[in-house]
Formats: sequence, structure tokens, C-alpha cells
Amino acid sequence: MRIFNAVIAGLLTGLLLYFLAALASVKAAFYIFVIGTVLFAFLFYRSSRTIGTIWTKACLVAAVECLVIPLASLILPLFYGQQTVQTAQQGAQAAGEAFGSTLGGGLVNLLTGYTGFLIGILLLAIAYFSVKPARRC
Repeated sequence: MRIFNAVIAGLLTGLLLYFLAALASVKAAFYIFVIGTVLFAFLFYRSSRTIGTIWTKACLVAAVECLVIPLASLILPLFYGQQTVQTAQQGAQAAGEAFGSTLGGGLVNLLTGYTGFLIGILLLAIAYFSVKPARRC
């Protein structure tokens, strides 16, 4: 049963790693997904004696990935976002295209940032409470 849980946890964290890699390079994202899934499943299974330990590790890794996604979505447009503006033609239509791409990119970054941050904080809280020993009355 531990192997099954480690594989499922590895699959979920590999999927988050896929989303993170897809922000930078869509072509390499699938390979990173496969390698990340296998690596995370192995790391979760190794030295885990209970299923709870596997899911605690998975929550911590997923929290870190969720907290990195907003940072990546804010940093990567600095490198890739100027391509739309540089290829646009001069004139009113080009200004509208540049404004639309900037506005759309800003909204996506804002939504991704807040969502990733909130999910990361939630996963950190789940990991904290699952690691914390239960009190006995």
C-alpha cells in the first residue's frame, strides 16, 4: 500500500512540476513531468514507514512547488514577454496588441500568483498538522 501511495503522491507533485516547467519551456515539460514523477515517487517511498509520512513529504514538496509557481510567473515574462511587443508593427493596431498582451499577461500573473500562494500556504498548514504529534488526554 505504501508503494501505491508513493506513486500517487509522486504523480501529483510531478504534475505540479510539469506546470512549473511549462511556464519556461513547453517542449521539455513532458520529459520533466516523467522524470519528476519517478524521482518524487522514489523519494517519497524511501525511508517512509507509514502512509502518513509519504503524504506529509508530498504536501511539503507540493507547497514549495506552489509557492515557486507565482515567482516564476512574475519573473519569466521579463524574458519572454517582450517578444510580442518586439514583433508588433507600428501604429494604433500595434499599440492595441501590445496593451492587450500586457493586460492579459498581468491578469494571468496576478491570478496565478494569488492562487499559487494560497494553495502553497494551505499545503504547508496540512503538512505542519500532519507532522505535529497528537496530544493524548
